[in-house]
Amino acid sequence: MLTVRRARIDEFDAVLDFYTQMIDQMQGTDFDVRWRHGEHPSPAFLRESLEAGQVIIGLLGEGEDVKSAGCEVAASEAATSGAGVSPAGAVDGEGAVIASAMVVNHEGAPGYAAVSWDVDAAPEQVGVLHVVATLPAYHGRGFARQLLRGGIEIARGDGLVALRLDTFPHNIRGRGLYKSCGFTDHGLWTVHYPALGDIQVVMYELLL
Repeated sequence: MLTVRRARIDEFDAVLDFYTQMIDQMQGTDFDVRWRHGEHPSPAFLRESLEAGQVIIGLLGEGEDVKSAGCEVAASEAATSGAGVSPAGAVDGEGAVIASAMVVNHEGAPGYAAVSWDVDAAPEQVGVLHVVATLPAYHGRGFARQLLRGGIEIARGDGLVALRLDTFPHNIRGRGLYKSCGFTDHGLWTVHYPALGDIQVVMYELLL
């Protein structure tokens, strides 16, 4: 079962280990997220996000299951075998591991301001999703959906009015997930990331 909650500051090592394994396991595959060790997500970014209460984690083996009400199973989310993959992000004292995670802050990349968003809101009223990930060992079990739904409820509790994100056009699995959870596809736009330069991404928005 998956529990979705904010990560604690003392869970930095578990969060860093999760993203380290994510990079290692996805590099060179059809689903390469193009993240790089020490660069993106950097340890400094993850630590700052933890200190700000902006890291959301999905824990396997802790507490009650987080339901995915309102989200239909994306047909493109194929099951992936986890045989031989060691668990990442073990949380000390809880008997749980991090299966999925993301950062939700208020900082869109350069290029976000040009998008024709559905709601005109101040940055502090909008959550921007970054480094949304589920380890390959757990693909096909609906954990990404549970993480997203849990994050949506946290954002509503914080009084945010919208969630936004960008993703690669070829990320068919992720795009199907966002659509099934009610996000609006705002089409292709150019954004700038230091590690990637100017790139074309698909923008998504969910009004809360």
